[in-house]
Amino acid sequence: MTGYDFDKTIYTRDSSVDFFFYMIFSRFYLLLFTPWFLIIFALYGMKIVGKKRFKELMFFFVPWYKNIDRIVDKFWSHNANKIQEWYTKQKKDDDIIISASLLFIVKPAFEMLNIKNYIATVYDTKTGKIIGENCYGNVKVKEYNKLFPNQTLDAFYSDSLSDKPMFELSNQAFLVTNGKLKEIKV
Repeated sequence: MTGYDFDKTIYTRDSSVDFFFYMIFSRFYLLLFTPWFLIIFALYGMKIVGKKRFKELMFFFVPWYKNIDRIVDKFWSHNANKIQEWYTKQKKDDDIIISASLLFIVKPAFEMLNIKNYIATVYDTKTGKIIGENCYGNVKVKEYNKLFPNQTLDAFYSDSLSDKPMFELSNQAFLVTNGKLKEIKV
């Protein structure tokens, strides 16, 4: 089994950031909340607000939309072309994608890619709250081990060394930079 991060690895950009701006620019009234977004971003930058709370606060508007799944599907119809070609060429049925992105945003992409195994940050679109932990760093290993206890990955691909815990679970580690793959030693 091969593991992958999603954002800036399989997907060329950060899907949460892209979705956030998709919402802002397709629903202009959300621009009225620009001061709020700037304050939350500043608090996160100063490490006053953690990643989990930052995501909840930045996506506070999601519960307003009863049709959020249709909106996300439309987002992916515009952004599916940002899936890396190198990934689609080597994709296997037993791949697992482990992402810190909000599951409601990335799940349609996983389904489009016919990925059966995936883990992401679970966000309740009705309450605007993250359920459990933000799927980042050591949390990825914890969540992976719940599904596949004591199972080493053949390889793990990521754009970031924050995935070192996942690299350590793998026989091979690949750093992805702008679509270029480089094997690294961990």
